[in-house]
Amino acid sequence: MFVYIYGEGCFSERFSCEQRYHTKKTFLLSVWIFFPGCDSDVRCRNDSGAPVDWYILYKYPHKAKQPGSGLKYLYMDDRTNGWILSSKIINESGALANTLKPLLDFYTKHFGYILYNDQPPKPCPASSSHGHSKGVVMLDTQTGVWLSHSTPKFPAYRNRNFWPNNGNRNAQTFLCVTFPHATFRDIGKQLKYIHVYPFDYYIPTDFPKELGCLTKQGCYPTTSPWFRIATLTSNAGRKFYSFAKYSRF
Repeated sequence: MFVYIYGEGCFSERFSCEQRYHTKKTFLLSVWIFFPGCDSDVRCRNDSGAPVDWYILYKYPHKAKQPGSGLKYLYMDDRTNGWILSSKIINESGALANTLKPLLDFYTKHFGYILYNDQPPKPCPASSSHGHSKGVVMLDTQTGVWLSHSTPKFPAYRNRNFWPNNGNRNAQTFLCVTFPHATFRDIGKQLKYIHVYPFDYYIPTDFPKELGCLTKQGCYPTTSPWFRIATLTSNAGRKFYSFAKYSRF
C-alpha cells in the first residue's frame, strides 16, 4: 500500500504563458510528419528499460569534494526486494530517462502529457496560487504514468537534456506508478484539488476531460468538500491511496 499526500496554496490563479499551447501544437504537427507510424508504450521503466508497475527513486544530495555525488541514486520496485544502489546516473540514463522516453521521443498523436511544477523551468513562472506540487503525467490509449517528484524545474522545458542542474545539490525523490488509461479520470480530479501548475502539456480531445480541465484557467474546486480521497488501482492491480486538498480545506 502506498499513500500520496498533497497540499495547495492560496486561492487565486494566474497563467503566464498563454501562447504555449499554440507553439506546442505546431511542434507536434511537425513531429508527426517525421514519425507517422509509431506507437508509444507509456509505463514506468527500470534502469534496464523493462516495464515495472511502480518504482521509488531517491537521489543522493551532492557532497563536497565528491564529483558526481549529486547524480547517484537508490532505486526500489516490487522486484528488487528493497533498496539497491543504481549503477546509472540520474541525468543521462536509467529509470527516469527510460520512463520519460515517450515524452523525449514525442512521435504519436495517441499520446498526451502534463508537466506540472510550482517551480517550473523558464519561461513560465508559476504564481503562488498553485499547489506546492511537482509531477509528470503521460499516457497513451492503453496505459499511463503518474510520476510524482520533488525536483524544481524538472523536467527541463522541451529539451532532451531533461535533468536541471539545480537538481544536483539537494536530495530528491520520485514515485512512479503505471495506471490503466481509464484511471486518469480520477488522477485528473486529484490534480484539480491540488491545483497544479501545468507549465507544458498536450492532451488529445478524446482523452479524459478531467486532464483537459487542468490545462485551462479556473480548474480548481469551487464548492465543498475541499478535499478528495481516491483509491487508485495500478496496472498490475495494486491499490494506491491518494489524498488531495485545496486551499480552503
